[in-house]
This record gives sequence, C-alpha cells and structure tokens, in this order.
Amino acid sequence: MKLRLGLAGWILMLAIPLLSATAARADTVLYDAAGFIQGKQSFTESFDITTAGTLTVTLSNIPWLDTLSDLTCFLTTSGGVLGTSMGSGSEQIKVGPGTIFAHWFGDADGKYDIGVFGMRVEFQPAVAAVGLPPSLLLMLSSLGLLFGWQRQKDYARAAG
Repeated sequence: MKLRLGLAGWILMLAIPLLSATAARADTVLYDAAGFIQGKQSFTESFDITTAGTLTVTLSNIPWLDTLSDLTCFLTTSGGVLGTSMGSGSEQIKVGPGTIFAHWFGDADGKYDIGVFGMRVEFQPAVAAVGLPPSLLLMLSSLGLLFGWQRQKDYARAAG
C-alpha cells in the first residue's frame, strides 16, 4: 500500500513541470490548391467569413515546366480592395465578416507556355485563445481518485 502511494507521489512530483496550459487554435484553411496557368490566365475564389479575423494568403510560383511572370494576388470585398496586391510569398490581412474574393493571375513564359502555381488561404478568428487543461493533470487526478477509492474499499473490507 505504501509503495503505491509513494509511486503516485513520485509521478505527481515529476509531472508538475509538464503541466503548462496550452492555447487552442481555431485556424481554418479556406483554400489550398495547386494549378496550371497556360499563357495568361486569371482566377477568382470567394470565401464567406462569419467573424472578424486575419486572412493569411500564400501564393507560390512552383518551378516546373515554365516559370510564371507577373504572378499576382489581391483581395476584394463589395466595398473595394483589401490591402495591396502581392506577388509570390505570404501576407496577412485583417478582415471583417462578409464575402471576400481572392483574385490571382499570372503569365507563363517559356517553351511550353505553361506554369504551375500554389495558392493557400487560411483564416484565424480574432477571438482570444482558449486555455485547455493539460491532459496529464486530468490523468493524474483520475489516478488519485482511483487509488483513493481502492483504499476506501480496502478499509471497508478490513473493518467488516
């Protein structure tokens, strides 16, 4: 019996430094695709945003077949353009609720007149992060209850 209690105590002492609360993230990937541009082409995709937050737009020029020149992206709403136009890379833009339109276009230069792009749009709501209880703490508390219940059962048997 003393061995079990001692073991539970050591587990608890070793686990205390690991009990840091983590934050839940509510990122949502709205669009993630790769595609071809043949000659000069443009694309549009719409997203319905229900709450304020931050959009992260990543546009990639994938070096396969021909390279893309003038690969550009910009975001609009019914009220106008959001931020500035961007080339290859990543950009974050704060947005409010509503419909957001992503527009991107490029020009394939080279022998094959075809190029490859990658487009990814992520949304992070503007709400504060929610702390999650560490699972180790929950496991240790349930083990403590189990040991206490078993000990109470042992006392009842000894008294009976």
